Amino acid sequence: MPMSPESTRGTSPFDPAMLPELHAVNFEELETTTDEVPFVRESFELLKEASIFLAAVAGIRTEGQTDGLSRNHAIVVGHYARMIKLMKTLIRQIADEHGGDQQIAVSREFMDSVSTVMYLLGDPGDGSRYTSYVMDSLIAEREFLKDVGEQVAQRSDVMLPIEERINRSIAGTLKAAGVREEDIPSRRNNGWPNAQVRLELLGPTAYAAYRTGSGAVHGSFADIYKHHLDEVSGGFEIELRPQPFRPQPLLSMALLSLLTLGDYSRIFLGMPLPHALQERGRALIALLEKTDELHEGYLNERRRIRDQDEGATS
Repeated sequence: MPMSPESTRGTSPFDPAMLPELHAVNFEELETTTDEVPFVRESFELLKEASIFLAAVAGIRTEGQTDGLSRNHAIVVGHYARMIKLMKTLIRQIADEHGGDQQIAVSREFMDSVSTVMYLLGDPGDGSRYTSYVMDSLIAEREFLKDVGEQVAQRSDVMLPIEERINRSIAGTLKAAGVREEDIPSRRNNGWPNAQVRLELLGPTAYAAYRTGSGAVHGSFADIYKHHLDEVSGGFEIELRPQPFRPQPLLSMALLSLLTLGDYSRIFLGMPLPHALQERGRALIALLEKTDELHEGYLNERRRIRDQDEGATS
């Protein structure tokens, strides 16, 4: 249910008790474990926490927003909804013990949304970035319409039912965007930045991680070799065992989900987040950063032991 910020009425309608108690990470176990499973377990819990927090912020409405959001505001909230659903995808897969085969691909989709939101929130104030974002999508829809039109023309203007549905769907999208087909620019003149430009907003290593995710999405040789084949004497064999979940995608998604919320609140709510949410956000970030730090220490120690063992047997 939507929640209103503290200052929109005389008394605060936001009750911090609406949120469950923040998960307590077992740092003592993480500091001593010789196995990665505890890190996956804690990362799983923190990803759940982040998804709850993001849903809470995305549900805040001021008095002027109770009858629906403007297009630009809705675009950002729509990306938050997409991010929450992607987080829940991994949460469900871990809970159901389905394996982590999709974790890198899902993480890549998540980074797409975070970087898009961050770029949009940097709009100079004239809405140009939002318009460019919308047009980038509609350019593809226009090309789709063109392809359908060519197919219909080849059949002497006989339109199939599926083509009628495609035309209605695209017309609905244009209406929702408030754009006429003739106003859609060429891709060259639209100005929407590519993924690399947007991902650089997330930090110097984000694009490299995104490219790794690209291999998982498209089935690159590196992904097939590492995750779906097993080396045997004389060649390879099929590998059907699921990949184990790793903490890194879970932690990074949780951290990234919190990255844009301060700017979002300032721009679209016209105020900082309610104090209770600010405090919870800071506490959650601290838990995520310490868990990530301990996991890096675990990986470094494991690498040190492996190198030591290899040196002893050489």
